[in-house]
Amino acid sequence: MRPQFHLPLTTHPEASSFAIIENAIQFALHQGADLVASLAAARRHGHEAAATYSDDDEFQADRFDREVAAQLVRHLKERAARVALDVRLIPIEVEAMSATLRLAEFARAYDVTILENTELARPVIEGLFFDSGRPLLLLPSGDYYGRIDNIAIAWDGSATAARALSNAYPMMQTATRATVVRVRDAALWSDEILDRYLEALGHSGLQVELAALHGNGEDISTAIQDAALEGHADLLVAGAYGHSRLREALVGGVTRGLLDNLRIPTLLSH
Repeated sequence: MRPQFHLPLTTHPEASSFAIIENAIQFALHQGADLVASLAAARRHGHEAAATYSDDDEFQADRFDREVAAQLVRHLKERAARVALDVRLIPIEVEAMSATLRLAEFARAYDVTILENTELARPVIEGLFFDSGRPLLLLPSGDYYGRIDNIAIAWDGSATAARALSNAYPMMQTATRATVVRVRDAALWSDEILDRYLEALGHSGLQVELAALHGNGEDISTAIQDAALEGHADLLVAGAYGHSRLREALVGGVTRGLLDNLRIPTLLSH
């Protein structure tokens, strides 16, 4: 089976960047995955439009959305053709007030959704995080080669961490090495569980190293990313905790810390 990656292209609240298109193509190419791009340009209707926009303002906004969408589609097709990657483009009809929920529903059909971690994209990230039931590949701004040889795994022995690794399998087709990042002042789990986990990873064919960290007052999300970067990881895999909204309290604050200062491609699984 070929993994199915999903790339949402948006024009609102901010336009998708050309960088996220290039990154999604490279990740799909190197993981032997199909890439499906959804295109959603939110429209304003009814009382919301009447109260906020004049007819001319609404016309200009819609024209801008169409022009930006056309640019994104053109760039996607040109880049995919250059590397001989077959990309399926699917338009999604959405209303402004329900666009994020509609996108989350759409994402359920695919193995991984790829998003750029920006402040304006946070509502979309939040919506897919809670409502899609699928892992998110979050990328910092910038260009990434796409090949995943070395993965870093944030491990605390919990069911959430175990589920995150399982959800990461579509992104690990080329991995040969793994660095398990164990933060000592996270929730305490027995060393026996950790030993079993390291043994299982080794038997799966990965060359495994352990990075046992001590918080020492440092932000845990910073320590985890530091260990991943020091180990030259191409991807960080992290289980994520969350309540009704990301802006509310998160267990340990690790998820919030990653979102606020993401420095490495991260597969986040709720």
